[in-house]
Amino acid sequence: MINSKIDRDAEKNGTSEREDPVLSMLGIGRHLWEQESGEKFVERLRSEDSPPPPSSTKPSSLSRDLPETIWRRIEKLQGEQFYTRRGLPLTFEVEGNGIWFFRDGERKNRKLTRAQVEIAISRCPLKSTTEIKDLMDYPYLFAVLMDRRIRSDAW
Repeated sequence: MINSKIDRDAEKNGTSEREDPVLSMLGIGRHLWEQESGEKFVERLRSEDSPPPPSSTKPSSLSRDLPETIWRRIEKLQGEQFYTRRGLPLTFEVEGNGIWFFRDGERKNRKLTRAQVEIAISRCPLKSTTEIKDLMDYPYLFAVLMDRRIRSDAW
C-alpha cells in the first residue's frame, strides 16, 4: 500500500523513485539493525544496567573475563587521581553500574555506564581518544583505561 501511494505521488509530481534522492535511500543502513533493532539500541543506551550490544561472534573466555577484571580495577582505584591526555587531573566514583567523573572538585553531569566502558575495553589498546569518541566522557574514559594501574598488562 505504501509503495502504491509513493508511486501515485511520484506520478502526480512527475518523478520516479530513481530520480528522487530521498526515495532512493529507502532501505539504506538496514544491515546496521540486523543484530539489534533501533528501539532496543536507544533503550540500551539510556539504560544503566543493560548489557552491551549483541555480537555476531562468541568471545573467548579470556575476552569475557577481561571486562570484569578491568571493572574490578576501576572500582578499586576510585578516588585516585588520573590525568587526561592533555594532563588535566580527574577523579571518579563508581556508583552501581556506572562511573561519575570529577574535575576541579565538580561532578560531571552525566554518568558513564558500564556498558560504555565495556565497549571501550573491546576496542583496546587505544592510540587516541578519537577511537572512542562515540562514547560518553571519552577523554576521561581514555585516561582511565590507558592508565597503567587499570590496564596492567592487558593491552
